[in-house]
Amino acid sequence: MYRFSDVVYNAGSQTADIGPGLIWDEVYAALEPHGVNVVGGRVSGVGVAGLTLGGGYSWKTNQYGMAIDTVTAFELVKPNGHVETVTKDSDPSLFFGLKVRLVIRKSSEALEDQFI
Repeated sequence: MYRFSDVVYNAGSQTADIGPGLIWDEVYAALEPHGVNVVGGRVSGVGVAGLTLGGGYSWKTNQYGMAIDTVTAFELVKPNGHVETVTKDSDPSLFFGLKVRLVIRKSSEALEDQFI
């Protein structure tokens, strides 16, 4: 994920495009020269993708909601291989599903733990 490490601030729309391969410390450092900030991680070393998709509590959560609440667009690769930017206007159902992390069940491989 380290290749997805851009932070691009757009003053006109007052949005920041943030690469999921970053940690929040890097995002804050990149936005500081612009005098802006985003709702992100509270602890040093936390990754953007995991915190955001997991909801994301921040020091600013009481004022602005969780990190996921401030997402205005997702760029993703669809099953057909096309890269698409998904917004509330372009695909409301998919955007809603991504924001609420609509996962009914997750199955993971259970590994034998030799220390139990």
